[in-house]
Amino acid sequence: MEKTKKIILLFPNPIATIPGGLTYVGKRFKKNNFDVKIYINTFRDFKTADELLNEIIEPFDPDIVGFSFATYNVLEVYGLQRNCKEKGYFVIAGGNHPSIMPEECLRNGADLVFRGESETGIDSFCDWYVFGKDMSKRSQIPGVSYIDDSGMLVNNKKELRIKNLDELGEIDFSSIELDKFRVSDGSVKGLNVISCGRGCPFKCSYCSHRDWYEYSKRSADSIIDEMVKRNNLYGIKTFWLSDETFTVDRGHIYDFCKKFRQENLPFKWMVGTRANSVDEKLLLTMKESGLGQITYGIESADPETLLKINKGYTVEQAYEIVNLTGRLGIPMYINLMTGFPWETVVSVENNIRFIKEVDKYVYCFQLYGAVIPYPDTPIYENYHKEFGFTEFWLNPRYQNAGMVIYQNVPNPYKMSTYFQRNLYDDTYVAEDYFFKFKPEYKNAVTKMGFLIGWKSIQAQTDSLVRQYGKYLAGYFSRRLYDLDHNLEKKLVGSLIKVNKVHENRLTGKFIKK
Repeated sequence: MEKTKKIILLFPNPIATIPGGLTYVGKRFKKNNFDVKIYINTFRDFKTADELLNEIIEPFDPDIVGFSFATYNVLEVYGLQRNCKEKGYFVIAGGNHPSIMPEECLRNGADLVFRGESETGIDSFCDWYVFGKDMSKRSQIPGVSYIDDSGMLVNNKKELRIKNLDELGEIDFSSIELDKFRVSDGSVKGLNVISCGRGCPFKCSYCSHRDWYEYSKRSADSIIDEMVKRNNLYGIKTFWLSDETFTVDRGHIYDFCKKFRQENLPFKWMVGTRANSVDEKLLLTMKESGLGQITYGIESADPETLLKINKGYTVEQAYEIVNLTGRLGIPMYINLMTGFPWETVVSVENNIRFIKEVDKYVYCFQLYGAVIPYPDTPIYENYHKEFGFTEFWLNPRYQNAGMVIYQNVPNPYKMSTYFQRNLYDDTYVAEDYFFKFKPEYKNAVTKMGFLIGWKSIQAQTDSLVRQYGKYLAGYFSRRLYDLDHNLEKKLVGSLIKVNKVHENRLTGKFIKK
């Protein structure tokens, strides 16, 4: 009898939160009778590419090595892919970056790339792999890309998106070492996340999700059942419903709220959405049904920036919905972005004015937000040649560029300052990572950062001594940074070796009781 095929699925870059999407991939392989191991590189037990190969992959002795990764540290990931291929493993890849750049990924060690939603492709792949792995029949696997015998890229047609996500079920944590994501208050980062839907129909110019424009969802009953199970298993009472824009389908949300109230559940839940995707009736309904916090991706209070990033609403609408939400007594977290190449001091002043005017209603503003021109976005396509960052992800200088820079490295103290970790991360603006900015603009962003930082410090502690202590530390950190960008990093980075940033950065602390 032929032995069971073994696959190891890796998230090779350091991450602080359980990546739920990878668990769905693992579930699909398990459904096809594969022996599945999932390994996620965490800050608590960070491993280099060589250590991943020698200590994790080789001891498991898999038939297949699967990678999931985004657009950062791709040079290291590609090196690991190539090493795995040289060792004789069959290498597959998926996730944001492979979906966008399949040929690049294939020419750097992957045998197959799964583009976008992978579940249906996995079923066909498993049959293909188990029953002979006939290279001439790779064309029958939907949604994958490969290099054919003539050296040309082939992108197989994808099947239709999965409409009913109930068939995928809930996130499977059985293959995850939960303690690697446990933080200082005992909670596990990502364990409270419920995946309710996939996709976003909006087309903001800084975002790439061409495989995900169509929105699909789980039923209200399925979502509630998972919340109850998660509570029974782990005692969780506050959940993050993780859709990119939770309120896309308002009828679905009303149905969820109605059933949630009928169940009389003692849970709170948090969501993220857009300023033009809610109204007073919907907000009240959600509040009455357990909504504990709402995050708005406002992104900018500057008219020109809102227009150019294609948000689809005006500054006036942003003010209106934030003030309405505040009057209704719903806790708010607000995302704002900076660092767009056209912005001026006036752009930042508009954001500062917004922060001051809605401050009384907002518990916390995003502690980072400088735009990153990811591939396959209008921001990238329109500016990469002008500013000289074409294919920046293949340049060693940019390997740690992704979201918040200090969240992508084992030792954040070598890459950032106290101000950037605790008040506002303006690294990409201050150090001209992608775009070039005038000193006046950088100073304005710093001023905005002090406002945002003070707000976040207040949300973390009621102690005035601690508040002013952290703020003063941030002030002196910033002044030192202005004198020499690298001085604090060299001093502190050489003294502190253990990464405590992610263990102590608790989302829940940013909600006042």
